[in-house]
Amino acid sequence: MKVNAPEVHLIVLTFNAREVARRCLTSLRRLTYPNLRVVVVDNGSSDGVETMIRAEFPECAVLQTGANLGYTGGNNRGIENALSRGADYILILNPDTVAINYGFIEEMVAYMEAHPRVGVAGPRVFLREQGVVQNTVLFAPGLWRNAVHWVRYRLNPGFADLSGDEVIEAETLNGVCLLVRAECLRRIGLFDENIFMYIEDADFDYRARRAGWRVRYLPIDSIVHEQARSGYHMTSEVSFLLRRNSVYFLRKIGHHLDAWGYAIASLALMGIRGLLRFGNFGEYARFCRRLGAAYWQILWGRPFDKSFGPPYA
Repeated sequence: MKVNAPEVHLIVLTFNAREVARRCLTSLRRLTYPNLRVVVVDNGSSDGVETMIRAEFPECAVLQTGANLGYTGGNNRGIENALSRGADYILILNPDTVAINYGFIEEMVAYMEAHPRVGVAGPRVFLREQGVVQNTVLFAPGLWRNAVHWVRYRLNPGFADLSGDEVIEAETLNGVCLLVRAECLRRIGLFDENIFMYIEDADFDYRARRAGWRVRYLPIDSIVHEQARSGYHMTSEVSFLLRRNSVYFLRKIGHHLDAWGYAIASLALMGIRGLLRFGNFGEYARFCRRLGAAYWQILWGRPFDKSFGPPYA
């Protein structure tokens, strides 16, 4: 690529993950894109990650938010900084990743430059080891869609594995690694900070598509996503946020009946699971009460408070 290549700001968001960030940033040093600015946004970590980055990676810019603003708030601070500095593209990258194709940014930018209506693009990502493709082409949540997909998955577990060898239009791209055109961000706005994390990609890509931008998966090898294997059980924080944010998203886009149905069905299913897991019934009951309180505020349009959960917790 030419030296006067479009300016790309790569944003890595950290929160109490010093060694994870060190591995990521070490790999990013080998990227070959000629006009790249790496920005690390720290969400008020207490493990010394900011000090480590400033000492070991002086080539990186560091922004400190002072508090855990989640995926949405932390990345928004980085995006705002990038837009104010005239970035042409913003690459949003999870910290639990390691680059393996050091020229993947060149390839992605070349595609975006050749296709000016593409506002959001995601490359091929490997899950935990090179060669194991993570499906990053996703579907937005919906009551009936989720029910149909549940059945389809049991008949054909690979039906939704869409991250293949061809460029395809995507409804939603996983936010682990996204290249976003700055003009798209200026037109549609940043991430919705009420979401905190999870489902923010569905909301963002929905707004992009509604505004006429293309959202595309590109079969360009990029990174290994070293996603943790734990923390995804039924009463986890991840489970809470996925369910809460699905209802929030559905109501936000005007699918009120779908939102109500999704909320009622998820609470009913969680209650049944709790009854079947005799020793954990209290844990499931507490989870359902908390989730129900969040649903109440969303569905009735109440002001969000601590019951809504992060970032109001």
